[in-house]
Amino acid sequence: MGTTVRRAVLLGGLLWMAGVAQATAPEKAPLPRQLQFDFKATVQADGSVMDVEPDAALPEPIRAMIRTRVATWRYTPLRWQGNAVPSPVLQQIKAETVSMPNGGVALRVIEVTGQTRTFRSADRPAGVPMPPPRFPPELMREGVNAVLVYSVLYDEAGKPQQVDLVYPAKSDRVTKRLDQAARDAMREWVAPQTFGGEAIVCRARVPITFTTTVDGRSLRVPPEVDASFGKYTDLCPAAKLETEVVGTFL
Repeated sequence: MGTTVRRAVLLGGLLWMAGVAQATAPEKAPLPRQLQFDFKATVQADGSVMDVEPDAALPEPIRAMIRTRVATWRYTPLRWQGNAVPSPVLQQIKAETVSMPNGGVALRVIEVTGQTRTFRSADRPAGVPMPPPRFPPELMREGVNAVLVYSVLYDEAGKPQQVDLVYPAKSDRVTKRLDQAARDAMREWVAPQTFGGEAIVCRARVPITFTTTVDGRSLRVPPEVDASFGKYTDLCPAAKLETEVVGTFL
C-alpha cells in the first residue's frame, strides 16, 4: 500500500497543502516525534508576556506547561516611529519528543513561529486576502524543496507596491520558476498594516517555503539574511521573540 506525501507552500504563517500518492519507502530508524502547540498571548510595551492562552484542544497538563514556560519569555515589543505599545501575538511552538534516561519523555523546542493555517487544494476559497502561490506541478514531481525570502513594501490599502527577492541571492531554473509563482500570488494580496488603529505604509519580511516533505527543518534561512533587514527604516511593526528557546525544554 502506498503512503501520502504532503506537497506544501508556506508563506509566513499560511500553509497550503495537497496530498500526492507515493510508493512506500524502505523503513528507516524512527525519528523523534514532532508536535505543534498553538498559543496566543499579549506582549506588553516592556516586552514581558501576559495572558498566555494555549490551544483549548490541548490536554490541560500541556496547557499549563505552555502557560508557565511562555510567561518567562521576553519579546521585542511592537514599535512604530519610536513608540512601543502592547500587542497580541499568535505563535506556534514546534517541539520534538526526547527519551530521557529514566524512561520518561521530554519536549524539546525546535522552533517558534507564527501560527500555521492549512488549506487543501480542493477547499481553497475564492477571494482570500493572501492566496498562496501555486506550487508548479513539474517542480512538485521533482521533489523540490526551497525557501524564498522577500522584502515587500505595502501601501496604506495593504497592496504590495515593491517586491524584492532577498534570498537566495543567486537565481537558477528552479528559483526563477518559484519566484514567478510567488509574485503571481502576491499580485492578489491585500494585507493592510496598521499601528494604533491607523493604516501605515511599511515593509515586511515575507518568507515563502515550497516543500514536498512534512519536515522542513533543513530549509533554514541563513542568519545574515534576517540581519540584512536591519538596514530598513520602514519595517512593519511586529513583536519579536528575544528569548533563545530553540533546544530548551518545555
